[in-house]
Amino acid sequence: MDSQQSESQPQTFSGTLARPPLMYRQWLLAGNRATFFDTLAKDLGDFVHYRGLFSFYLVNHPSLVKQVLMETHKSFDKNSVIYDRFRNAFGNGLVVAEGDRWRRSRRLMQPLFGPRAVEQYFELMRDSAEQMASRWEPICQAGQVLDVASEMNHVTLQIAGRALFHDSFDEIAPQISHWTHVINLYSAKPPLPIVRSFWFPSRINRQLKQALAEFNAFLQEMIRRRRGNEHSTDLISRLLAARDEDTGEPMSDSEIAEEALGMIIGGHETSSSALAWVWCELDQHPDVRDRLHQELEEVIGDGPLQMEHLEQLVYTRMVIEEAMRLHPPFWFENRNVAEDVELGGVPIAKGSVVVFSRYSLHRHPGFWREPDMFNPERFRPGVEENRRSTYAYVPFGGGPRICIGIHFAMMELVVVLAVLARRFKVMLDESHRHVMAANLTMTPKYGVRARLERRS
Repeated sequence: MDSQQSESQPQTFSGTLARPPLMYRQWLLAGNRATFFDTLAKDLGDFVHYRGLFSFYLVNHPSLVKQVLMETHKSFDKNSVIYDRFRNAFGNGLVVAEGDRWRRSRRLMQPLFGPRAVEQYFELMRDSAEQMASRWEPICQAGQVLDVASEMNHVTLQIAGRALFHDSFDEIAPQISHWTHVINLYSAKPPLPIVRSFWFPSRINRQLKQALAEFNAFLQEMIRRRRGNEHSTDLISRLLAARDEDTGEPMSDSEIAEEALGMIIGGHETSSSALAWVWCELDQHPDVRDRLHQELEEVIGDGPLQMEHLEQLVYTRMVIEEAMRLHPPFWFENRNVAEDVELGGVPIAKGSVVVFSRYSLHRHPGFWREPDMFNPERFRPGVEENRRSTYAYVPFGGGPRICIGIHFAMMELVVVLAVLARRFKVMLDESHRHVMAANLTMTPKYGVRARLERRS
């Protein structure tokens, strides 16, 4: 029996609500935010009512998370301070929209991101990864150190950009990289009440407004070019062609621009973070790396990676899933309580805030054996679905608002890892500092400084 199958299964939460003293361990928020929430869970349990500069209910049990995301999801919404900040950064697209706007956008966009629909982007993913591999060749030969985290950011931004804009992305890639950098900086800053307003004359607010103005002008130009072009197959063109099945209405230009902005910001940042952590873990676990290389050789052989290879790269996917368990890219989730609700047997008043940390949930010792150990075997097919269905593992969320790009993202992660790991062994340099940063996404704080070794 696989070791993961013997792990205890999540049951209905039967604990009590902990109420720590006012401002309990508040100072930890000044450091690593994931550590703060993890400390609360370890000190106080799976259900905590925290009161401080920010007051919230922390849930860290799969059944409570499932209730928030799935069972009583209509009692919770994204009308919170944190999501207001995201709206400032990239509009009212699918990620943050509520009510009729969210339902309509989801209906229109869902067909574009199904398992079969995203297969059309396989070649651009593979080609982008192959281009990076070619760029790595002279760096490898020279024995130079490079920041692999930055490289992953580059390739995933290129994939997202080419999927949205096709060749037009390459014309303006440096500007898009700058705009996304500014938007991510703004989004990652904590929304302190004194500077919460988008109109507060801070430096980052000024930079954001300029970046958004330039980015939106570019998006409107892309929409104008694509309108009437029946031969274009990029996502902008598909959004233009989408029609509401209930009303027959298309998306407006402003809606398309907001969705495109959300896709390129949210899509590449999370994927690049996941890949950065994969390389870190492979360096620390050479046995896993050797097994990954063996699978790539057996499945792909001497030719190029093909679409039909992906379903055979079982262990490759297991490695990615385990890296996302330990280092979930979008690690923090919060919801506004939209109506009085009972959670875990406790009445929660309208207007309260409920949060959970994927970092803590994915390392819960009650549901994961040796939770801090990197062990891809946890995600052997059959075991993986059991973990996901119980909400002990939710890297892409769950319920009706599960990430719409899950199939695109997983294909991208497998393709990039397969192409690069097949040609190179990534070895952390002695200058690498293994420190985690938990901002908008969970990333290696100082990048991933590494050297490359060519595989024969």
